[in-house]
Amino acid sequence: MKAFVVLNGQTDLDVQEIIIGTNDPPLNEAGKVQAGDVVKSLEGKGIDMILSSPHLRTMETSEIIAEGLGLDSVKITKGMKLTERPFGDMEGTPTSEVDMFALSSWFHNAETPGGETVREAANRIIAYMNNMVKIFRTKTMLLVVPEHVSKILFWFFNGLPEQGKEASINTGNCAVFEFDTDNIPQAIKDYQPVVALPDAPAGGGDDPGRLLSQSEIDALIAELTGG
Repeated sequence: MKAFVVLNGQTDLDVQEIIIGTNDPPLNEAGKVQAGDVVKSLEGKGIDMILSSPHLRTMETSEIIAEGLGLDSVKITKGMKLTERPFGDMEGTPTSEVDMFALSSWFHNAETPGGETVREAANRIIAYMNNMVKIFRTKTMLLVVPEHVSKILFWFFNGLPEQGKEASINTGNCAVFEFDTDNIPQAIKDYQPVVALPDAPAGGGDDPGRLLSQSEIDALIAELTGG
């Protein structure tokens, strides 16, 4: 099966070249046009569902695409584990003042005070996507995500980068990627977190690093499909 990944449309903070992180700006007018233009690239691809990061900018992009494709908005699912990587104290900083390559590098795994490193973000996103691919194994999925989530999804579908061979990934607004979910590398399917994950919040909650059992997956499929 296929999976398509689309970055969110442009926001004013993108224009200002500001590190967005967990800030939640809406699309600007150019971003809305970009989202509408993406529809042409996705027509006829047989998209069954849209899995969106929960941010305003990604949800707005998803809704514009869904309308353009003639999909009901109920086809949009919020992927809460697909939140943008938090950059803590760096959020709101101009990108010109930061070494963005080192900040985004798997091998540098730079510290972000109050935020996540690349590998910490990968822990939750890769584990989550391993579950999603199993749950929606017969679906053609469109993922609408922010910049740094898209980089981790690129690694999810292609394999973690080798030392000195980190791919240059297009992170332009509304860039589109197409992946084959049948060719996910075994190393990604077997991926285990490389640093400790935080405890579940008080009151319970799913461990983002825990893979679902087959019985849990079957139960979810039955619930989602009415089977």
